[in-house]
Amino acid sequence: MPISALAALLILVQASLLGARETTCPPGCHPGRWSTEAIDLSTQKVKAPYGDRDIRVYSPDHQKSFRVVNDRWWVEVGGKRLSQQGESSALYYPAEVAWAPDSRAFFLTLSFGDTTGYTAAVYRVSEEKLIPVLHMNPMIQKDFDRHHKCFDAGTGNDPNVAGLKWLQDSDRLLVIAEVPPVGICKQMGYFGGYEISLASMKIVGRFSPEQLADRWIGALGDRLSSNFSNLSQAAKASVP
Repeated sequence: MPISALAALLILVQASLLGARETTCPPGCHPGRWSTEAIDLSTQKVKAPYGDRDIRVYSPDHQKSFRVVNDRWWVEVGGKRLSQQGESSALYYPAEVAWAPDSRAFFLTLSFGDTTGYTAAVYRVSEEKLIPVLHMNPMIQKDFDRHHKCFDAGTGNDPNVAGLKWLQDSDRLLVIAEVPPVGICKQMGYFGGYEISLASMKIVGRFSPEQLADRWIGALGDRLSSNFSNLSQAAKASVP
């Protein structure tokens, strides 16, 4: 085979392999508000937040799918339906989901409101069950609150927590903590990044808004891009 033809074949194979690792986006889907690598779980069929919602998001290996219908979600693996019990299976809006590159886990960023109350939920997926990764949000919120706590008449407002990017298959996750964008918070809109080892449940890296933009600007969703443009230079360089 001529060298030029062989090179072209290798490029096609490489492109095919890269495409196979991408999460399949359902028709009409949009990137998440927080992360462009996540998929927004809203619906354009109706104005209601979750009425008539039917979305399926395939994992990179195409062997699993995240499914949300109306206000309930589950995962389908090999014809089996894996779900959480009770209110843990509820999914309202806003919410977004992103599969890990190895298809063994996914994160959900979800909230009951638009400005406060965001948390990131991580689940590992086996053929038999979903395994929630526990204690991540309190750990991040406690660390972030050391320098960026928001108070209202003595009552603390918890930081928002959102998934941003998988860094190492399903073992390392980059998570965002944000001061809620409400007027009572002096540092409203400030955000920082945390690299989390899910195996040890430890923080292994902290990133300022500027460092996040320098390294992962393409992953920052509209909410974070807007926050970043409104921060002072000092805030942009501040590590949480």
